Amino acid sequence: MRLNDLLWLSYNDLTEKKVRTVLTILMVMIGVASIVALTSLTAGISASVQNSLNTLGPTSIILSSPKGFTVTDTAELSSLPNVSAVIPVLEGSGYVLANGQNTSVTIVGISTTDLSELLNGVNLYAGSLYQDSISTLAVVGQNVAFPSSLAGGQNLRVGYPATLYTVSGRSATGTTISIVGILQPYSSLIVPIDTAVIMSMPAAELLLHRSSYSTILVKATNTSTVAGVAQQITNIYGSSVTVTTTQEIAQTASSIIGSITILLVIIAGISLLVAAIGIMNIMLISVYERTHDIGILKSIGFKNHHILLIFLTQALIIGVAGGIVGITVGAGGAYGLSFLASHASSSSTTAPTPAGNAPPARGGGVAFGGGRAGAASASSSSSSISFSPVFSPETILLAILVAVVVSAIAGVYPAWRASKLEPIEALRQL
Repeated sequence: MRLNDLLWLSYNDLTEKKVRTVLTILMVMIGVASIVALTSLTAGISASVQNSLNTLGPTSIILSSPKGFTVTDTAELSSLPNVSAVIPVLEGSGYVLANGQNTSVTIVGISTTDLSELLNGVNLYAGSLYQDSISTLAVVGQNVAFPSSLAGGQNLRVGYPATLYTVSGRSATGTTISIVGILQPYSSLIVPIDTAVIMSMPAAELLLHRSSYSTILVKATNTSTVAGVAQQITNIYGSSVTVTTTQEIAQTASSIIGSITILLVIIAGISLLVAAIGIMNIMLISVYERTHDIGILKSIGFKNHHILLIFLTQALIIGVAGGIVGITVGAGGAYGLSFLASHASSSSTTAPTPAGNAPPARGGGVAFGGGRAGAASASSSSSSISFSPVFSPETILLAILVAVVVSAIAGVYPAWRASKLEPIEALRQL
């Protein structure tokens, strides 16, 4: 039997039962789409984490403490052997008011030199860096300049003022800041750069009424000395300070993402198993419905292997069609889910104004109030999730292969049953 005849007979039978065929393809599509979407999303998250770790560098050690750190701490850390840099960071919460739009932000105090070291080079979308002085000059992250509440529209521009609020209890105090720069998008595990208003350390200390640093990043001279430096810091501070190396973060993240990937693939595999059962069921029904036709085919010379190939080809057509559609749907779903995750996790949302303290009009004078910015009632500006799905040729080929193999396996028994029908008995069926 010629290949084109085989394909025509298989395709013709499938098109006679369009609704049933489409539903069968949909079952395969769901399983394949699940595999493609879930594996590409976990690969995207892994790549995003790895990119953040690469930005920090393999020699970085992150120190955090609820009590904070002082200048004395930075001096002591700088004096340790095998330490090449000590980067103190001051953080607080607040929100920016500009053009009638409230945007929740993280207020970050850091010197320009340390900022460049922290980000492995500063990439500006527009403008320039601030001066390391007490002036209220600031650069802002992408999500602050282009808040999600404006659907990506620009709210802050270089050279224009904005009012930065810190909140203490039910009262808010505002400071007029000058935007001197807008940063390119960043992924950072220490500071949520994309949702930050970044200024000099003296300006941030005055604004937040704090002189203690929230976080310190210590850089060892090379990767071989990281463990030793981390142990020295632990010996000095004990349990009062959390000491984390980027190597530890990478190992933990890799383990977690790997476990999640396995779990998600198992879930997707269950979907394909259900699809396989559906294919087998529907093809068995097709065999019973076409018993008389099979008898006619055998009576005019079709062999058992010809009948077997016809039904197997139908299963393969279903698998290929379901695989192609599933890859398309899975890719679209992956991009949609990544967008929703990034959008939902972004802290660039409309911040509430504390009761009884309406914000002053733009362009008003500087007003510093008491209280710590960490007590802000505005939504927390925690680090946002920003990632894109990663599709590899191996993933696409594997998805197609799995769809075809599952469909073929599901079609083997019905095809075998069809091939074993006796012509006389089959012709008796009406």
